[in-house]
Amino acid sequence: MFNYIFDILKDTRLSTSGFIFIIGTLILLVIMLVIIKNRNKQVMHITEKLELKHQFQSEVLQTQIEVQEQSFKYFSEEVHDNIAQTLSLVRMKLYKTADKEMDAALKARIEDSNELLAKTMNDLRNLSHVMNGGLVLKLTLEESIEKELSYIKDINDVHCELKVTGDAYDIDPQKKLLTFRIVQEAINNALKHGKPKEIIISLEYQLGMLTLLVADNGCGFNMKDTIEHKGLGLHNMYVRAKLLGEVFIESTIDKGTTITLNVKTT
Repeated sequence: MFNYIFDILKDTRLSTSGFIFIIGTLILLVIMLVIIKNRNKQVMHITEKLELKHQFQSEVLQTQIEVQEQSFKYFSEEVHDNIAQTLSLVRMKLYKTADKEMDAALKARIEDSNELLAKTMNDLRNLSHVMNGGLVLKLTLEESIEKELSYIKDINDVHCELKVTGDAYDIDPQKKLLTFRIVQEAINNALKHGKPKEIIISLEYQLGMLTLLVADNGCGFNMKDTIEHKGLGLHNMYVRAKLLGEVFIESTIDKGTTITLNVKTT
């Protein structure tokens, strides 16, 4: 190719300075092409490393979540199979004791204790259901959240409400479970730290996107301090959100907290 160029240059009878200028320009073009080629290789190499790193991080997060879900499942089964059965036996004994007791006042106290025990067993069953991922997956996301809210209403003096907009549709089971766990974390954090009187959860279904909002009117918190020293609840929330899309947290002292989760459903 260069011989062909040289022949053209000779035929055009260029001056020496013009000939040197063109040769210099060609050399610069070749150097630039080599630099661009090497730069592209470097970019591809960096991109591959970032993709591998992202894949590794996703696998680590997935493993952490699987371990947590297995722990939840074990806890749920332990409550259902052992603790609940033991309490059922205690309740039966109380029934028999109340039937045999002649003292009216003592019999009334035993019956009151039995009612409290029945409520405790019901709370444990609800807790067992919402902790068991397998049971959660059998329900729709809305049904799981409603069950969680009903459990919260039973044990806390908090107004809870679920609002749904858009045409609801089924999402990937794993994403549904992760979304529900984030709802649980958000509610638990609000009850533990915010002491709210109201918790409103909103689900907005859009094409390819599900937007979840958990808003409370609790005491709020300092965003800077909390983000720098986030506890286990927020940590778990961020871990799960990385596998779903993105999460945003806004909080104002004495006004409350709003957590927004955008879930990519396609």
